[in-house]
Amino acid sequence: MQAFEAVGQTGSFAEAARRLNITNSVVSKRIKDLEEFLNAQLFIRTTRKVTLTDTGYSYLEYVRKFLDELEEVETRIRDNTETPIGTIRLAAPLSFGMQFLGPAISSYLAQYPEVKIKTYLSDRQVNLVDEGYDLAIRTGQLTDSSLIAKKMVSCRRVVCASPRYFNEFGKPENPNDLKSHNCMSYLNLAEGKAWPFWEGGRKKWQTVSGSFASDNGDLLHEAAVAGCGVTFLPTFIMGESLKAGKLETALEDFEEDQFNVYAVYQHTRHLSSKVRTLIDHLTAHLRSAMDDNSTV
Repeated sequence: MQAFEAVGQTGSFAEAARRLNITNSVVSKRIKDLEEFLNAQLFIRTTRKVTLTDTGYSYLEYVRKFLDELEEVETRIRDNTETPIGTIRLAAPLSFGMQFLGPAISSYLAQYPEVKIKTYLSDRQVNLVDEGYDLAIRTGQLTDSSLIAKKMVSCRRVVCASPRYFNEFGKPENPNDLKSHNCMSYLNLAEGKAWPFWEGGRKKWQTVSGSFASDNGDLLHEAAVAGCGVTFLPTFIMGESLKAGKLETALEDFEEDQFNVYAVYQHTRHLSSKVRTLIDHLTAHLRSAMDDNSTV
């Protein structure tokens, strides 16, 4: 597996042999033995390069995770310690990650220098198992019951627009009024076709429409500040513009319950110390950051 990972990462038997401090022939023999054991071709070999097959690429993701966890366990046994070590693959929403994760990850790595973090930012909801992620940060309502979710922090999700837009088109007084407004929707929320509100003691989805929609909250934020229309986003995106008066909220009396941010991970008997300590560190960092943003 170590030989396979090295070849998969470098695309070269010679470079893999150099990294592992063994001969090319030994690397080639180990790859051949692995392919025979799996009864599958892992690499396509030509005179110019070595590339992973689809099977090899999929297998590599699992091998990397397994070897990282094995390294952590072996180190813990040798040192009789729970010191975090190894690589963490973390997925998070783009806007959220850009705003909060940089400082939080930096301070975590300063505390645990033997950990490496690979962070992937996308508003697409990744499959932790199939794509080999150790941890993901997700917002709003969770739908995958096969994962463990830990609430990290809460914030508001608000309807807002620029003062100029509200002066020109009026401010909605109830969710139904949104039918007469240009509503700029986040596509990952009910495909951008409806917004949730709390009305009459129950949750209600209000149908909306508009000239602009996106799968990125920052883009919608900038369009709202520019006066393009009304949008509906978490305060961790809109907070600074609300504080500065560039945006104003509406329909506060109809806001749903707090909008939650979760850390989600796979079911496991023993949560690795690297993942556990990262969750705790991120939670503390985010709560502090949200407290600073508590006025909105």
